[in-house]
Amino acid sequence: MHVHVEELADGVFYVEASHTNFALLVDGDETTIVDSGYPKDRDLVDASLAKIGRSLTDVHAMVLTHGHVDHKGSAERLRRDHQVPVHCHSEEAPIARGEAKQQISTWELRKAWRPKVFRFAYHAIRSGGLSPEHVTEVTTFTDGDTLDVPGHPVAVHTPGHTQGHASLHLPAQGVLISGDALITVDVWNHENTGPQVIRPEFNYDHEQAIRSLDRLAGLKADVILPGHGDPWHGSPTDAVAIARRSL
Repeated sequence: MHVHVEELADGVFYVEASHTNFALLVDGDETTIVDSGYPKDRDLVDASLAKIGRSLTDVHAMVLTHGHVDHKGSAERLRRDHQVPVHCHSEEAPIARGEAKQQISTWELRKAWRPKVFRFAYHAIRSGGLSPEHVTEVTTFTDGDTLDVPGHPVAVHTPGHTQGHASLHLPAQGVLISGDALITVDVWNHENTGPQVIRPEFNYDHEQAIRSLDRLAGLKADVILPGHGDPWHGSPTDAVAIARRSL
């Protein structure tokens, strides 16, 4: 299976899944997967590991930026079948476990109905978006924690998209994994590119999502890996300024 994998920094790999990105953090012989696309992207997860000479036996942890179906796709499979612990922010645990739901509703999709929205919804359904496999057990972290997983990212709580959304900072490598707190393509209009906040319809609390940009500005990084869109080469400070101008 063809899968696009790019090394953004030493041991930090960007993987393009179906409309959603995820990351592989390689630390010696061990690997962390950050997010994993939709449920039906599982073959892309396996193929991405193979492309960098790894396999599921090398995966020692999975970290979720948040618990939406297009990010936690393979999490429970990895936990159940391969004993990989799944980590998320403490406030995100109910969403990862399926006990709470903070995502766009079918009613909101109907209100915004047009061809580009139809393409988004069609892809989400085909990719397993209506049948998420929730994570039975999670290990939680809080803001500012350096995670005890391969790669040792630092958690940055960036609520708004969901209540427990967390971005991950790798200061030594100069990388920021922003999840859906800061993206680089409009998920409905792929012609609209560049740093931006995801559409209000997708945010649990849009105003809080905008305020969370302040948590990213000032972080030291040379490249940002968003949950949607191409990696952005530049500082978080500049990316946040562009995102604010686009509001």
